[in-house]
Amino acid sequence: MKIVVVGATGNVGARIVDAALAAGHQVVAYVRRPEAMVPRKGLTVAQGDAVDVGALAAAAAGADAVIVSITGSTKDATFMQRTLPQVIEAVKLAKAGRLVLVSAFGAGDTAELASGFARLIYRTVLGTFFGDKAASDSLLMRSGVDYTIVYPVNLKAAPALPAASVKRLEHVGKVPGLPTLPFENVATALVEIAGDKSLSGARVLVTTPKGWKPA
Repeated sequence: MKIVVVGATGNVGARIVDAALAAGHQVVAYVRRPEAMVPRKGLTVAQGDAVDVGALAAAAAGADAVIVSITGSTKDATFMQRTLPQVIEAVKLAKAGRLVLVSAFGAGDTAELASGFARLIYRTVLGTFFGDKAASDSLLMRSGVDYTIVYPVNLKAAPALPAASVKRLEHVGKVPGLPTLPFENVATALVEIAGDKSLSGARVLVTTPKGWKPA
């Protein structure tokens, strides 16, 4: 596949690039600072901002999937709502494949699946951040583009686990406690999700192997 990674220098984005290259895909890293990318076989680096429709459309031409892994300040109430419409427009112009959006578990109705303690955090400390995520998720679902929205649990820099659990939200009954997943695991899962056509139009939880209970 040809995979475009928007936000390819971030904690998750950089690891998506690594995972996609390791899986043998052709990868376009769409970044503001090309000098931050290490040249590698199979990697093309395209310069631009997420809101630059023309530049992103050119980078996404012929792509099978566009993975969007960007985020603003936790205090910015509208970052994704300001940015995602331009990304969607670029994907449409490019006639690219599925847009895979990295959201966050706890945004919108996903908080209903969380533990009581987690919900308290999501609605107070992270309320502004998750409100923006929820609004932009809804925007994508109404956009008319092929999409998958991915909701990772808390993430950290740590050695990868043997595997992560990838579950459609409708199959999840509860996410107990505060599960935390290494960046590498969610990156690998995102590459697999991008290649899984059965997840078109789906909302997907990515968590630890024991970090969920079935509906």
